[in-house]
Amino acid sequence: MDLEHLTKHQIVLLTLLVSFVTSIATGIVTVSLMSQAPLSVTRTINQIVERTVETVVPQSQNAAVVQKTLVVKDDDLAAQSIAAAQKSVIRITLQGSDQLLARGVIVDSSGKALTDKAALAATGAEKFDVILADGTRVAAVLQSTVATSSMAVVAVAVGTSTAWAPAAVADPSTLRLGQSVIRIGGKGVDAVGTGVIAMLPNGGAEGRVEASVQSSTPGSLLLTLFGEVIGITTSTSILESPGAYTLVRTN
Repeated sequence: MDLEHLTKHQIVLLTLLVSFVTSIATGIVTVSLMSQAPLSVTRTINQIVERTVETVVPQSQNAAVVQKTLVVKDDDLAAQSIAAAQKSVIRITLQGSDQLLARGVIVDSSGKALTDKAALAATGAEKFDVILADGTRVAAVLQSTVATSSMAVVAVAVGTSTAWAPAAVADPSTLRLGQSVIRIGGKGVDAVGTGVIAMLPNGGAEGRVEASVQSSTPGSLLLTLFGEVIGITTSTSILESPGAYTLVRTN
């Protein structure tokens, strides 16, 4: 075939043929490379979360419900969840001091917060300062402790501050092995890490969940990918395992 004497119709057909062959070759190469890629790479690529959103669209006098599926990457969802959860994270210090005693989490609209009991008991104090997410310092009082619990309840005087919000608490019965989780900890500014659930809650008096992401800071949080609080580190849980967290319950 003399390429120089092809008609316009033949040139178009030849272009389509070359494009078709190229696309098939590209697909074969891509599949081959993906099959040889490390598991961590394919896991990152494949991990997505789908959300179905219902939108009411007016049509004359009737309203039609349209369902849209939004595909959200794990990285984006984790960043959003961390930003939302940070509003419930507190840092507890002695009055007039900047030295961190423990972290904690506000769990209801009254300012009730949970933290590590041993970290506060070691000071012998009942009144503390709490640093909110925006750096605002407010007063807090040790409200109650239970002998069988490694957590303490602290009443935080949030007042009219808008720099905080109560955390959502995860249902322990919905947790699954291998489920992705987020940790918020650190001695100073918030330090985050990600991992998976390595062991489901045990049958102890409080219940512990173990994750592949660790923290040695009392009161550090373990969250679901949707920002729900699973547990906090306590002196008791840290002694059991660096990756163990005491379950936070709503009751």
